[in-house]
Amino acid sequence: METIKVIARSSRLSQLQVREVFEKFPEVPYTVLFTESFGDKNLGLSLLNGEAPDDMFTRELDKALIEGKADIAVHSAKDLPVQLHPELEVVALYEAFDKTDALVSRDHIRLVDLPAGSTVGTSSPLRKEGILQLRPDLKIVGIRGCIEDRVKQVRDGLIDCAIVATCALKRLGMESEITEILPFPVHPMQGRLAITARKGRSDLKQLFAKGSIL
Repeated sequence: METIKVIARSSRLSQLQVREVFEKFPEVPYTVLFTESFGDKNLGLSLLNGEAPDDMFTRELDKALIEGKADIAVHSAKDLPVQLHPELEVVALYEAFDKTDALVSRDHIRLVDLPAGSTVGTSSPLRKEGILQLRPDLKIVGIRGCIEDRVKQVRDGLIDCAIVATCALKRLGMESEITEILPFPVHPMQGRLAITARKGRSDLKQLFAKGSIL
């Protein structure tokens, strides 16, 4: 079997996600190139006000696939653009082991007990809507960066709390940071892992079909 060339984002979470995928396929040899995406390089872009491009987390990975520098890319499925590049397709999609959102707060203060005006960090309009339906007296602030950085901003007192995907905290071994699981709807792709490749690679679809929900 030929070695599969993989490309993925360089965060620790992304590295763990690649490992999680290939633990399903211990017989498949692979190499990985980790790289920063456009979104990783431009942390000043806000996802709350619509200024971020749809492919901000996939652009560099897509380019590597199109140019033949990688066979597959491994993504958090919710980072995929609504419309993939026309030369690419999703060849495998794996179900999430946890689809919930978690509140990470200083001193583990629950949502109901946060003082009015407390700051809640998120980059998601859906999470913003969910929080404000429960606590319209809280202040939503845009927050970017890897999961570890977001949690650190809470611990350093820069914000009072943050909303983080529970599965991300679990993958990182950071379950102790969870104050509570939040009750509102989440992104439909939350927690799922996706593999993309150039169109026409039926061999890759077949190779990574085990466990895929496509």
